[in-house]
Amino acid sequence: MNTHKQYAEFLRQLDKLPAWKLSALATAVCERGWPNFALFAELAEFGQPEEARHCLNMLWDNVAGYQSAKNFERLLEKLELNVPDLDELEMFGAVPAHDSVVSMICAVNCAMEPDAGETASALTLSLSTIGKFIKYTEAEELKGTELQQYIEQHELYQQQMTFIQEVLDQISRSKQNPGVMKQIRALARNEGISHIGISLE
Repeated sequence: MNTHKQYAEFLRQLDKLPAWKLSALATAVCERGWPNFALFAELAEFGQPEEARHCLNMLWDNVAGYQSAKNFERLLEKLELNVPDLDELEMFGAVPAHDSVVSMICAVNCAMEPDAGETASALTLSLSTIGKFIKYTEAEELKGTELQQYIEQHELYQQQMTFIQEVLDQISRSKQNPGVMKQIRALARNEGISHIGISLE
């Protein structure tokens, strides 16, 4: 399934979800991708990872009902300063780091003004990151349909799809409360391992 079709499929699944569930799903995907940015920031001495982490924590507080999103414009400003410029940074680690911060921007936008499109973008981007990682690390010679099939059958891609569906299932049958968010946050954190296998440990 290409990116446009995957986005449309996510959009179909998300269309009827209430605001907090859209934000929760986007935030969970951001949490799963967090190590990609954090490790890059550490190794490349890039950006302000503590500021980006603060933004992600604020998103969790928001979906748990502790924090209003009315002043989240300042979070966007902080995140935009942490987006790696892929034209200037040649190392591959900049790519998943870039996608990690962009997905957080989608989540903040969704928190401020609920939009299934922003959540679908975050989900689709997480799968795109996996695809780029697989091509870079083990499938450079593949192209087109052959590459797409290889990616979609890969363990990392399948794991991310399972994770997304698991979060969707949990929030679909839940009411908004801190206990539910704590469970989803633990699931998303995945013991500090990202959706491309990056660990901060």
